[in-house]
Amino acid sequence: MPLFVILACWQFRIAVLVMLLFASGLIPNSFTPAIPFLGGTIRTEDMFLGFLIVIGTIRLLAQTNKIENHALWYPFYFFIFLVIFSLLIAKGHHNKPRWMMFEFRLQLYWFYAPLLVMCIKEEKHLNAALNFVIFLSTILAIAVIFQSLTGIRILNHGMLSPLVTVTDINRDVNRSTFGGFQAFVVFTFILTLARLSRHEMSPLLAFPVLLLIALGLIVSFGRGVWAVSFVITFIASIWLGKNSFIKIWTVLLTVGTVIILTSVLLKPQLADAVFSRLMSVSHELEEGESWEWRMMEQEWALRTIQKHPISGIGLGGEYSPLRDRTKDPEQMIMTHNSYLYIALKFGLFGLLFPLWLCLAVLRKAKQLNTTLSISLACAFLNPVLIGYTQMEWVSIYGILSMATMVGLLVTHDRFQRNCRSSLCLEK
Repeated sequence: MPLFVILACWQFRIAVLVMLLFASGLIPNSFTPAIPFLGGTIRTEDMFLGFLIVIGTIRLLAQTNKIENHALWYPFYFFIFLVIFSLLIAKGHHNKPRWMMFEFRLQLYWFYAPLLVMCIKEEKHLNAALNFVIFLSTILAIAVIFQSLTGIRILNHGMLSPLVTVTDINRDVNRSTFGGFQAFVVFTFILTLARLSRHEMSPLLAFPVLLLIALGLIVSFGRGVWAVSFVITFIASIWLGKNSFIKIWTVLLTVGTVIILTSVLLKPQLADAVFSRLMSVSHELEEGESWEWRMMEQEWALRTIQKHPISGIGLGGEYSPLRDRTKDPEQMIMTHNSYLYIALKFGLFGLLFPLWLCLAVLRKAKQLNTTLSISLACAFLNPVLIGYTQMEWVSIYGILSMATMVGLLVTHDRFQRNCRSSLCLEK
């Protein structure tokens, strides 16, 4: 921990990226200690984020760094007001510091966006950050594939277990997930496709990355992840233009053929498991206990929203009657729908935050209309869409993913504006 503080004071930019590495799950648990606090735990990435916020604030006050005003910051100003208001509501309704702190800690990860903007001062810094995210995503894909093939855990979070459907446990195939970092992986996938389609990247570099990430997404066996990844890729291919559309889907057809042939030859159980997973959706909706529990949680959430539509119940507030909150405070947020959670905790007006932020990101990406801006906006849509069935707007990794995309988009916009200004001056 002292080493990280020294690094943050000496090389702030590197420290910001190192925090992302620790949050990814690639660092062994022995190097990521947790500290008990208010009945819960503060993890290594929480402590790193806290140090970065403090050091970043000092640098701002000392005018070592500055953050320009930007259209993408306005939704965050509104959200800060929402969080403060929600804490006041929570204190009035239940005043349970442990639960309030647990949910408040999650929202602090939005500060990663301005921290990223602060540390990227030159375009070469932006390229270094992008290369780091691409490298990190590729290593995560390799780790997920390795876990699935061997059953040996090397990531310190995310799922690793035999593939389970409603009526069967397939012990020949392991389900291995990215632990919430799929937005980074999808970003790398879209950016690689976009650069390849616009001749900005060599096929010799692009194809290995695409194969690894595609296979990593497949062995996650998340039907929602598959569906959203397909939709986002389709959106990106249309957005990039007709020529890119044809090239992208030709490349994807090639990548898919290679993966199918390889799996049939080397591990036919994988192809069978993918097909079985796709075909089990209707059966799981009819008989799956997980689906029933989700519906019950959402019914409880909706009833509570009806009672507190304006103020919400505040951070840490309870909504479901059948859980033991004293054992696991995380049960207070498991509505399995991020937008229900936001309305539940912040009131219906709280839904303006994700809507405003999403529209601002898409609008800025459309204005810039570059390979990078389109890729960032499409990757941002990953947690936005998955948020309808998962807790992406509450998860540390979901928030960190969206904050990273926003931070990179703001810096990219700054350099694009500077470039246009330089051209105007030359003329």
